[in-house]
Amino acid sequence: MVAFRRFTFFFAALAVLSLLAACGGAPAAAEPTAAPAPTAKPTSTPRPTPKPKSTAEPTEEPTAEPEPTAAPSSTNLVDVGIGNLKPYTDAEKLFTIDVPADWKIKDNSKPGEAIVQWTDPAENAFMQVDIFESDKQDSAALAEMLKSYLDKTFGEQPDFSQDAAKESGPSQLIVWSYTGKGTNNIEAKLLGNSFIKQVGNKISLFTIVVPDEQFDRLESDLNNVLGSYEINDSVALNADTANTEVTINDLAPYSYKTGLFSIDVPSHWQETDNSKPGEAIVMWSDPSGRATIVADIFGKKEEQTQDQLVEFLKKFLTQTFGSEQDFTIEDPKPQSDGSVLLVWTYTDSTFKVKALGNSFIEQRGDKVSILSTVVPDEQFDQLLPKTNEVLGSYKIDATADLP
Repeated sequence: MVAFRRFTFFFAALAVLSLLAACGGAPAAAEPTAAPAPTAKPTSTPRPTPKPKSTAEPTEEPTAEPEPTAAPSSTNLVDVGIGNLKPYTDAEKLFTIDVPADWKIKDNSKPGEAIVQWTDPAENAFMQVDIFESDKQDSAALAEMLKSYLDKTFGEQPDFSQDAAKESGPSQLIVWSYTGKGTNNIEAKLLGNSFIKQVGNKISLFTIVVPDEQFDRLESDLNNVLGSYEINDSVALNADTANTEVTINDLAPYSYKTGLFSIDVPSHWQETDNSKPGEAIVMWSDPSGRATIVADIFGKKEEQTQDQLVEFLKKFLTQTFGSEQDFTIEDPKPQSDGSVLLVWTYTDSTFKVKALGNSFIEQRGDKVSILSTVVPDEQFDQLLPKTNEVLGSYKIDATADLP
């Protein structure tokens, strides 16, 4: 894979997408005029009002799902278990919550925003806390913020619908759902409850998602989790990273657990593995949160033309970042190794900087790879030698297994 192509007027900052991405476009931070008085906690997570299924074809998801190689062995999802709860305290003591003891935790926090997610062992349910600072917002503004966030994050999912916001204790609650794939590629309706509230100068989004058919059985335990959630609004979120430079010092070799790919990455960057069945997704972020490397490999049995690969990548980038300020995609640039480069850009609202993204897509055997790198535009030339080393080290073993 060859060096980056630089285009002076195109910039990008990669917003990392986990199952629930960070809430973008948060209002500017400011000291609160007064902390709101405490009110009763919400005590239930109600079902949504039934919605008719959409008759339109669902939009293709940003990342491709591989075709199943065999029929599912069961028609039912694995039961979600909550069981014993254990207390969790954020490293900065920003919030506390009781969580299922055997659920997997993933901290996706970045400067100015705390984002922590828990997923059940079968990956059929998850919950997430997302906290950032803001000026004082009224209930209507909070409800609109949550509605916009859900539309942007899940709006392209099959059968997505959301109810109107309603009051639930101190929060605004939106109940929403979509059809997703769970255990053994079984399609199932997923039921989400998302709560947004403001405590002092902190806005909190708390989301719980479980299979709809299991909601009644889990409701009591979910209420226990919800009732344990506490925010300490005296803890400051450090978002002042405008003058923080991205650094790439020593590179360290990384090999995916199945041998699917290897790459040399900055040794001091944080690794996050967002892989799911049928797709390997690994991300590395610099400590300031202003630069990212993402490797994404999924299965595709049919051989794709270069034009098909380009259209897939364009659609993915547009669905993911199209609503961001100044978003633009440059014309595709075929590379000598068979990959195709797209330079895509937008202005990052969190860091107030222009950044430059490069994504390379290629097919190796029955697997498609997307390798993306994003750095601040102002540091592009400075970081170019090291980013080229990273790109040059990337190797794919198409015979290796997907997760």
